[in-house]
Amino acid sequence: MMEPEPLDFNSPDGDPVGWEVEAEPWQDPFERRVTHLATGIKLVQRRVPRSEGREREYLYDLLETEARMGARLLTLLGRAYPAELPRLIGYSLDVEEPFVLLSDYRGEPVSRYSGALLITDQRAMQVSLLRAVRILSACGIVHRRIEPATVRWDGSAVQLTDLSHATLIGNRRLRMGEAPYACPAQRQGTGLAATSDDLWSAGMVIYRTVTGREIADLPDLSATPALQPINDVFSGSPPSAQEMLARLRAPDPMRSLSVEQDLGLEEGRAAFDRAREAKQEPVAATENVTRAQPVIEEEGGRLPWWARWLPLAVLLVLLVLLWVVTR
Repeated sequence: MMEPEPLDFNSPDGDPVGWEVEAEPWQDPFERRVTHLATGIKLVQRRVPRSEGREREYLYDLLETEARMGARLLTLLGRAYPAELPRLIGYSLDVEEPFVLLSDYRGEPVSRYSGALLITDQRAMQVSLLRAVRILSACGIVHRRIEPATVRWDGSAVQLTDLSHATLIGNRRLRMGEAPYACPAQRQGTGLAATSDDLWSAGMVIYRTVTGREIADLPDLSATPALQPINDVFSGSPPSAQEMLARLRAPDPMRSLSVEQDLGLEEGRAAFDRAREAKQEPVAATENVTRAQPVIEEEGGRLPWWARWLPLAVLLVLLVLLWVVTR
């Protein structure tokens, strides 16, 4: 029988929370399921073990990205949170083994259904995954790691998990991912992150799940009628997520989901910034405070050259006169 244990963390708004939970053993050093005893709600706890963090410090950044993107989605989407995306419950970033809490996963990775979905499920899976990409796009986010391991299917809808590699639309692309799921520009790290990156990846996941075939590069869609709506997603001018949903005769989810641009987003960012500052070295903070700021002279207030030299010339004349008088 699992023993109850305390779990202290911050809510997505940055407020302190203390829960008592029952937790499964750490079979995976990075992830486990926990149950909130007061409500019975099941959650996923993702962490960075101290041993792994010492060897790979970038894992802390990935975990913080997961929390930051989750908070952004919560703030922008409000109460009408879509089933296709993971929901942030809380985080603790300034402890020895930092972690984030997410709502429990739904379904199983789509790799388990490869080549085995019924025709109606194939369409539903396509629509649901494209809905996820469309919602992320409306929130200014590019997932960057859409692949069979991060897409889950529960028989009616997908859930797109793992926001640890996500970035904002328009940020510089980093060299990331492998073929065929990462688009060429992302693999090469050229240009700026865009929703088309996620559409390429989603198209590859759809192809793999529907056909059951693995490929190393571009797929041939001509022999699969169910995939014709995504036939140009791998081109140089891919359609938008809205266009792809329209081809599948599915409504744009943003007609019913409003993106709330308000001060709450800034408050959420401030909470994460405070958590990150708590982990920084005090010396670095002192250097930032005491660094001298450059003085910039406005062009209109500068004196002519002769006026700047005049005081020195007067002083020299006085010294010469004093020397003559005292001889």
